[in-house]
Amino acid sequence: MANFSTHLKASIITSAPLSSIVLATHISTLSESLLLFFIGALSGLLPDLDSDNSTSIQWLFSILGFFLSGSVILLCPLSSLVEMWIVGITIYAFTLYAIKPIFEKLTVHRGTLHSILAVIMFAIIGIILSLLMQQSLNMSLLVGVAIIIGALTHLILDECYSVDLANNTLKSSFGTAMKLIDLRYPLTTFMQVLFVSAAIFYLYPYHTEINSVIILWQVQLDTLTIIPPFMSQWWR
Repeated sequence: MANFSTHLKASIITSAPLSSIVLATHISTLSESLLLFFIGALSGLLPDLDSDNSTSIQWLFSILGFFLSGSVILLCPLSSLVEMWIVGITIYAFTLYAIKPIFEKLTVHRGTLHSILAVIMFAIIGIILSLLMQQSLNMSLLVGVAIIIGALTHLILDECYSVDLANNTLKSSFGTAMKLIDLRYPLTTFMQVLFVSAAIFYLYPYHTEINSVIILWQVQLDTLTIIPPFMSQWWR
């Protein structure tokens, strides 16, 4: 299993191309691209919210608390400095002292959070939270994409660490890091399925607009210039 530092570095590396592409194609603004970069980088830590390591989970929820506080302060109009402080401290404290203990009691490391279903759940949560914070549908969907890229990077990296290349063998942990669903824990898996289904139902009224946004992305991506014109002759 890759450690905390490796996961963070890997998600930073995979989030950078996304933020640069959406900026270069004008799918997002500079500030939005920077925010997407940070969201993608931190999303690479999401599957370890069920970590058995007390230090890791403390770091993860501290970062999550700061991130949620900063996001709300940046995205929601607040009238005064004192109001910003109160909101930021409240969200941080709630994340660390209310949400964290619940996760510690209900989750098992490399359980249901290390699954494709959990990645989808994280992404949908990001999309809905962005919409609730009055973000555009375009930005909300980009948040979902950034979360998927970051979280999938984590799962793929853990699976890569389950392969012993030196001895050409698979470690006992192989297959536990990246799976579609985790049938070992039917209750939490069912809760994830229920949440995802409810979230999809909530987002259903946006389906026409979502299709339009995706089509616009395709059009914008077609305009992306990967190789500078003066270098293109080298590839002929």
